[in-house]
Amino acid sequence: MKLATLDNGTRDGRLVVVSRDLTRCTDATAIAPTLQAALDDWDHVAPKLETLAESLSHDAVPTERFHEHDALSPLPRAYQWADGSAYVNHVELVRKARGAELPESFWTDPLMYQGGSDAFLAPRAPIVMADEAWGIDMEGAVAVITGDVPMGATPAQAKDAIRLVMLVNDV
Repeated sequence: MKLATLDNGTRDGRLVVVSRDLTRCTDATAIAPTLQAALDDWDHVAPKLETLAESLSHDAVPTERFHEHDALSPLPRAYQWADGSAYVNHVELVRKARGAELPESFWTDPLMYQGGSDAFLAPRAPIVMADEAWGIDMEGAVAVITGDVPMGATPAQAKDAIRLVMLVNDV
């Protein structure tokens, strides 16, 4: 199942299900108006979205042409962005570019930070910096969207909380 958020003039856009070949989509707002609304009721909504995706694949629902350049970030804003940096070599290069040393503990202790999540850029939106002299570090990454994950979750509990996986440009 492929989901996208199209710009409809609102802050969170509108949810659509996209065909496997990324050429067509169908409106999903009768199931959930936004991806965040779908995530908030995932156990109830996900099977309906899967059914809609199957109907789309059989041309059994109304469709419109999917233009990826019209898409917003799939999740235009989120409650939290927790970034786990597993590539220490990358962290070392970024810190070196800023003139900062890499603490020895980074090689043994997991690095995680909470980033801004109040607004995510659309895939084709310009990246704007107040001052380009600050430097821009841009990296392709994998984003894992989860439901609620309890503190101290086991690997199995964390796996069961996974809702969606997507690509992200982390700036």
